[in-house]
Amino acid sequence: MPHFVEFQPEHLEELSDFCNRNFEFHQGQFEPEILQKRIFGDPDYQLEHGFFLREGGKTVGVMVGVLRRNEGWIKLFAVDKAQRRLGFGSMMLTEIEDLFDAAGAEQIHVLNSSPYYLMPGLDVRYTGALCFLQSRSYTLDRYVHNMEVDLTADDFDTAQAESKLTRRGIKCRRLKREEEQEFRAWMQLTWSTGWTTEACHSLKNTPVTTFVAFDGDSNFCGFASYDVTMFRGGFGPTGVSERMRGLGLGKILFFRCLRDMKDRGYRRSEIGWVGPISFYAHTAGARICATFMQGSRIIIN
Repeated sequence: MPHFVEFQPEHLEELSDFCNRNFEFHQGQFEPEILQKRIFGDPDYQLEHGFFLREGGKTVGVMVGVLRRNEGWIKLFAVDKAQRRLGFGSMMLTEIEDLFDAAGAEQIHVLNSSPYYLMPGLDVRYTGALCFLQSRSYTLDRYVHNMEVDLTADDFDTAQAESKLTRRGIKCRRLKREEEQEFRAWMQLTWSTGWTTEACHSLKNTPVTTFVAFDGDSNFCGFASYDVTMFRGGFGPTGVSERMRGLGLGKILFFRCLRDMKDRGYRRSEIGWVGPISFYAHTAGARICATFMQGSRIIIN
């Protein structure tokens, strides 16, 4: 008889193994450490919103969601490849929908659970999942793209570009942990709450995975982060203060992150939820590697 088992921290290895077996386009990317950060590191996460579906002593599916105020977000769901089209996906989705409904949710969104997410939407290559959600009245009508950079193709040197800016009093370097309060305040004033949370995740990494720029008055004027959303090697968010744009700071901060990843042995970087596609294509030879659909469904009480 199928039954649910509430997901606990000690299940991270099992969840990692299950996902790596059943997400054919993301094999090897589901690491226990990453899952811990994106699930249990989310302050809104409640244990009842993550569970395995088991039958006959075997795990046949997994569902992880999170409730933010009056909106539910599906973070992760999968059914074992050998057990699909048997109703297990429907059982799990009904369970999470009922839990969200009971908690007062008015809408449920698919996968883009910023600022703690693994994917910025449903990867369209998972055709079966797309069809399944549409059959359950989810409207998937917004597209976003990820791009990838081959880190073996360049050394991403910024010395010459930084030298020119230094003469203007502009400096770039790795963010320091002791600067958290000032950095957070600047982020909240300049950027969104989500980007603030994501960038500040980097302060928990060793080394810190955000690079920042300072103007001639030693004020923050730009930032770029990596390994704070999605999987290992994920780049973003990043931004430069409006008054400092056009000087090449964005490229320098981007390249600082890429070189740091390369020095750590990463072979590729994936830029998440891309805005300026042409910028990344022209500056680093990035190419679109995945397209995601975002959407939701209204809960009718």
